[in-house]
Formats: sequence, structure tokens, C-alpha cells
Amino acid sequence: MPCPLSRRPAFAALLTSVLALAGCTGKGPGYPSLAPRAIEQRSFAEPAPPPAPPQRADPEAAARFAPTIAQARAADAAFRRTLAEERGTLANGRGAATGSDAWANAQVSLSRLQDAREPVIKALADLDAARDSEATHTNSGEAIAAAQAFDQVQQIDAAEQAALSAASSQ
Repeated sequence: MPCPLSRRPAFAALLTSVLALAGCTGKGPGYPSLAPRAIEQRSFAEPAPPPAPPQRADPEAAARFAPTIAQARAADAAFRRTLAEERGTLANGRGAATGSDAWANAQVSLSRLQDAREPVIKALADLDAARDSEATHTNSGEAIAAAQAFDQVQQIDAAEQAALSAASSQ
């Protein structure tokens, strides 16, 4: 038969645990509620910013960019005249042997057309610099005016590139 004294420490530990647990379940108001507390229902998120005002171009900035746009349009008209003048020379040079007179004349015509495009390219570069200027970073009206002016001159540039490409490949 096993010795009853050898079970005594295990029994004492079990009895202590039972008594400790019994003390936790005493008669009282019950367990605390698991519902959210008042502080847990508050939002600490940042309030939504007010809506931005409608974006419009700054009239003063648009007026400053207007001469650049007008110069680009005038340069485009000059390019179109030069293109009309050089179209025949380009057609003669198309398919001509490299180094022949017709080929050389067509190369000179292409050079004249590239020179005629320079004012539009310069206007585009100036407006691109204006889009990246410090004023456009602090004034949204200035930025919108610069972007609108850039878009107008970029359309002129794209049309000239397409016309030049079409004239040199036909």
C-alpha cells in the first residue's frame, strides 16, 4: 500500500487551488460588461479637411503666358509656310540616292524646317520651366495657368512634328 504521506503535497496543492478559485467566484455584482466603454466609442481621427476651392487659372499668370502662346502660334504659321515651300524639294529627295543633289537639297529643306520649329520648341521649354517654378508650387492658380499654356503649345508642337514626319516620309 502506498504511503498516504507521499500524496500529501499533491493534495495540499490541489486544495489550495480549489480554495483560491472559490474566492474568485464570490457573490457580487457579476462580471464586468464587455460592451464598449464611452471612451472607446470616441473617434480620435483627424477631422476631414474642408473641400478645396474650385481650381481656376490665375488671370494675371494667364496674361503673362499669353505672349508666349501668341509667339508659338505665329511661329507655327511661319513653319507651315516653310513646309509648303519645301514640300516639293522633300518629294524630289525621297528615294534619291544618298549623296545625290536631290538628296542633299532634301536635307537642306529638312534643316530649314527644323529651324522653323525652334521658336515653338523654345516656347515649350519656357512654359515647362514655368510649370516647375517656385510660383507654381505655392499658387495653384499660377500652376493651372502654366499647365494650360503648356498644353496649348504642346498641341502646336505635336501638330508640327506630325506634319514634318508626314512630309518627310511621303
